Order: sequence, then C-alpha cells, then structure tokens
Amino acid sequence: MKLEPNLWFEEVTKTYHNISPHIRHTKLISCAEFNNELKGEYLFKPESLQITGSFKIRGALSAISRLTQKELQSGVIAYSSGNHAQGVAYAAKVFNTPATVVMPQDAPTKKITNTRELGAEIIFYDRKTESREGIAQAIAKENNLTIIYPYDALATIYGQGTAAYEALQDVDAKFNNAIICAGGGGLTAGSAISLKHMNPKCNIFTAEPEDWNDHQQSFVQKQRVKLDINHTGLCDGLLASTPGEVTFKINQYFGVQGLSTSDQMICEAMSFAYDRLNLKLEPSGAVALACLLDNKENFKGSRTLVMLSGGNVDEETFANCLAKVTR
Repeated sequence: MKLEPNLWFEEVTKTYHNISPHIRHTKLISCAEFNNELKGEYLFKPESLQITGSFKIRGALSAISRLTQKELQSGVIAYSSGNHAQGVAYAAKVFNTPATVVMPQDAPTKKITNTRELGAEIIFYDRKTESREGIAQAIAKENNLTIIYPYDALATIYGQGTAAYEALQDVDAKFNNAIICAGGGGLTAGSAISLKHMNPKCNIFTAEPEDWNDHQQSFVQKQRVKLDINHTGLCDGLLASTPGEVTFKINQYFGVQGLSTSDQMICEAMSFAYDRLNLKLEPSGAVALACLLDNKENFKGSRTLVMLSGGNVDEETFANCLAKVTR
C-alpha cells in the first residue's frame, strides 16, 4: 500500500461532506470536576449517541456510498459482532441496497435485535470453530455481493476518520493527545489521518483490554502480532486477535502508541461515564476512557481527546459492570 497522507485526508474531508446528512454530529463534552482534578482539558467524543449507537455507521456509509449502481442492486455483506452490523444495515437502507450480516451466535442481544430491525438478514456462526471472513467470502461469491469490511479497507477507514475530523471542527486549540479504542484499528487509523494532518504534534494512543492488546504489542515489536486466545472477553467489539494490515501500516506511519487496561478499570470507566457524563457506554466503548483513568499522571495538564466509541449494551451486562464498582 502506497503511503499518501495528503490524499487520505482529502478523502476523509470529501467523505465527511458526503455522509454528514446521514449521521449525527456528536458534540464534544467534558467534565469540569475532572478537568480541575487533572489540571487539563479532557474532551470526550460521544459516538455512543450516534444514530446506530456507535461510530461504525461512518465507515459503513463511506464504503457503501462508493459502490456503483450495479453493485448496489446486487447487495452487500458484512461480518461483525454487532456495531458494524448495525452500521451496514443502516447504510444499506440509506442507499437502498440489500444487506446480509454474518454475526457470532453469542453477539449481544441488543445488537442482533437492532440489526434485524434495520432490515438486514443475519447469518450466525460459531466464533470458536468457524471463520466469519470465510463464510462472508463464500456467500459474497455465490450471490455476487460486495463485502463491506469492518476496518481493513481505505473506504471504511475514511469514514471512521470523520469522527476525529468532526471533533477538530468543534475546537479552537490543538490536542496534545488522543486516546482511541482499537479492535481492528480502523477508528484509530482514520482518526490519525485527520489529527496528524491538522495537528501534527498530537500523540495518538490505541486503547485495548489488557488480554486483547494486539495493537500495543505490535507497536512495540514493529510488526503485526497475532494473539493466541481461545476465549471471549468483556469487550465483544474489540476481539480482533491481530491489527488489520492496512490499519497497522497507517497507524505505524503516524507513530501511534498502545495502551491497555483491565476489565475492572473498564467497568470503572462505564460508571464514570454514567455518573459524570450522563452517558451509557458499552464495555468496548469505554476502553479509551478506562485507559485515561488508568494513566492519569501521564495525561495530567494536557488537552486530550477521548473517543467514546459505542453505547450498544444489554441491560444485564451494563448492570453487572456497574455492580463491580464501588460508587
């Protein structure tokens, strides 16, 4: 892949203008008490308030908006644990194309229900024994469908980059840091394109659960690391075992660094967001905030952007997470 940061940024800008009629402009929010505590300014981007409850709608709209009329008539297929599924289902409705989504059997009920209600056909698979990519590729070939990738494609990455682009439109000063949740790395890669173009000195960090910190390990080893894990985790949306090939190249180019944190701290972050920001986050959506809370001293006195990437959480999961926190 050719490294073309200026072209990438032009595409993010173009994408934002194309998809902005179909998304919600999520305004940055802050907590004065927390700012005073750390003697800085911490701005939270609440993509949990996005139309489908996460940032994923941005990438899905970006990718589907680039399809030809013939491709739209045939339909699209995606694989996802839930948030990309909803984003693709919504984007497919916007562009009037049929959507099929391959989802794990143990995906959160809320995400399955929302995807169905948006009109997508769901095909379930066992994430322990089957390959979602293989299933999607076979169905796409048989039915002449276009695969809408969740992160490892520039068409998707440009859409994810509109979240940071939008944040940069809302502020006058520059960010010292940005902390962004990472599964496959698409939101980080897209955000890095926007942030580094407009704010070259900004330090960018991926945020991951400590058991699924493939980005953090990959940045240290300067190559993509694949984790050997055979269990699920609290953050169902961040369970990719290795960074995407395209996303890793972009993130490595921009000097992104990695952070990770415990499930307990993720629960603490969900409680913080609920009590102090009036936001209901899913575990995956709270990881960037958790990494900030877990590394307060490192971000003290700074101006930091924190991506709150999603809020599609089942009531039982949310209650269980908050129950683990002394409030």
